[in-house]
Amino acid sequence: MSSPAHLPPLSSGERAGRLRDLWPLSIETDREVWTVLLLASVGGLAIAFMVDWVHALVALLQTVLFGASIDSDGGDGIARWRLLVVPILGSLVLGSVLVFLERRKLLAITDPVEANALEGGRMSASQTLIFVGLSTISISIGGSVGFEAAMSQLGAGLLSVIGQRLGLPRRALRCLVACGTAAGIAAIFDAPLTGTIYALELVIGGYGVRALLPTLLAGATSGLVTHFLVGPQPIFQMPPMSQPELWHYVTAIGLAVAGSVVGIAVMRGATGFEALLARRKVPKLLRPLAGGICLGVLAFVAWQVIGPGHLVLQGIIRDLPAPGWLAVLLVAKIAASVVCVGSGFRGGLFSASLLIGGILGALAHVLVIAPIVGPSASPELSIAVGMTAVCASVIGTPVAILILAIETTGLHVGIVAVALGVVIASHLTRRWFGYSFSTWKFHLRGQDLSGPRDIGRLKELTFADAPLIDPPRLLGEERIRDVAQKRADWIAADGAMPEMMAVVTEQGVFVGFLRHDRLIEAAAETPDLPVAMIADHPKACARVDDPLSSQVEIAEAAFGGWFAVVDRDDRLVGFAPEAAVLRRYLSELKAADQDDTAPFPPPPR
Repeated sequence: MSSPAHLPPLSSGERAGRLRDLWPLSIETDREVWTVLLLASVGGLAIAFMVDWVHALVALLQTVLFGASIDSDGGDGIARWRLLVVPILGSLVLGSVLVFLERRKLLAITDPVEANALEGGRMSASQTLIFVGLSTISISIGGSVGFEAAMSQLGAGLLSVIGQRLGLPRRALRCLVACGTAAGIAAIFDAPLTGTIYALELVIGGYGVRALLPTLLAGATSGLVTHFLVGPQPIFQMPPMSQPELWHYVTAIGLAVAGSVVGIAVMRGATGFEALLARRKVPKLLRPLAGGICLGVLAFVAWQVIGPGHLVLQGIIRDLPAPGWLAVLLVAKIAASVVCVGSGFRGGLFSASLLIGGILGALAHVLVIAPIVGPSASPELSIAVGMTAVCASVIGTPVAILILAIETTGLHVGIVAVALGVVIASHLTRRWFGYSFSTWKFHLRGQDLSGPRDIGRLKELTFADAPLIDPPRLLGEERIRDVAQKRADWIAADGAMPEMMAVVTEQGVFVGFLRHDRLIEAAAETPDLPVAMIADHPKACARVDDPLSSQVEIAEAAFGGWFAVVDRDDRLVGFAPEAAVLRRYLSELKAADQDDTAPFPPPPR
């Protein structure tokens, strides 16, 4: 028997064939997969450094304005006049910038959710930089907003623009937007799994198979850099706790109900304050000033309302304040977040909702749990349940918030109680309110978006993409007798006739439908009338550039199961069977879902 050493060497074609058998991907799909994975990994690294640079810039600006970096050092040593004056004067600067950008039509910014829902993952570099700049100003002057919105915008915009430059397809761009979002959130909280699940839930709209690996890779590489830049400890580290008891679960249910109420109040309050300023006809230049005045007064009483509040939440976990002060902080932080977001400060409510919920949980512990259970009851689990319940209510990504609790607090023992609070708060918010903060904003702007599902792809589908047939065309002035004879000649020649004919003018303008039974009936009764007299006129015609979605929803535009498709001059292009239009629409819907959820298919053999 010959040994393998004596076998003839494989040719290059045979080696390539064996490699294709090991990895059965087409060249085009292979290139797309590797490009997305490469951009996700390198982009995650770059985004983490960018987030760190923005943090450093904000710390420098706060040091100049307040005399200290509030997010890093706290505000105990800051002169009280600065806490009042800086937000007021800073809001004037912010208002001026907003008016300048609006006059140049640069303020309409597409966020990652909207980009994936309507724009096929296409984002703008200029819009991204503008939003990051506005958020930097807002946080530097003490705005009660977080870095999350700006950093997810930065990551998503960066990868989307690179993907567009490389000519990647729609599904790849949507995936890259999710990757950038994951990297940004992972860098903010040093929580790569949170960033991954957050991006899948909020930006993809589900745990898509195509997006899972690159999104996780982006979150992991971003988290790796953040781990070395910031440190290995969770940002809200909690001490070890004993096994949870029955009262922990009862507490979780109560805090979930309270958290959903507080979350809804924050969302309604922010948009309500914005509506109030509009009703009072406050000039747009001065609207941020209204928020800045309120913020300055609140900060004069409690500096803890300024900024995202990570340092404040860490302090509450380490040393529980008195119940009276907790109540003041809760009201002040809610009010500060409402007036900042409602008056035009740019940033997210992610971090603010964590702090509000943490204060709520701490307050519930000192007022209810400790008096009932006794001094042995530890407050950590109540704080964790409160912060995640309010955050899940506002942000609307329950699984991501649950993972956040594990990654940012180090809490593992009581995670079932935390999960109970997150799920109940999320369910009650959807049941009572119906929106998260991102979808609520879309609703107020008149956009019917319930999430990032790729409805933009469906809206781009027009009647030019539908199967059209060219029906027999009859001039409207022809006599019914002559048309009936034509029909008989067509049947004799072809043996069949379409069930619907078109009546048009000499210029090809569509007049109406003509059914065969109507023609036969009229030929016997009124053969000398023009055929236009017996044509059926539809209530509406579909233009060739009309979206299929609009006609699918308007059944009266069809007549007898047919759409008449015309051009801009009302000249007939063709007939579209209603059933075929619906099938085309549903096939595109299925294809959009498969782009998010299906694995990459192997090539045909």
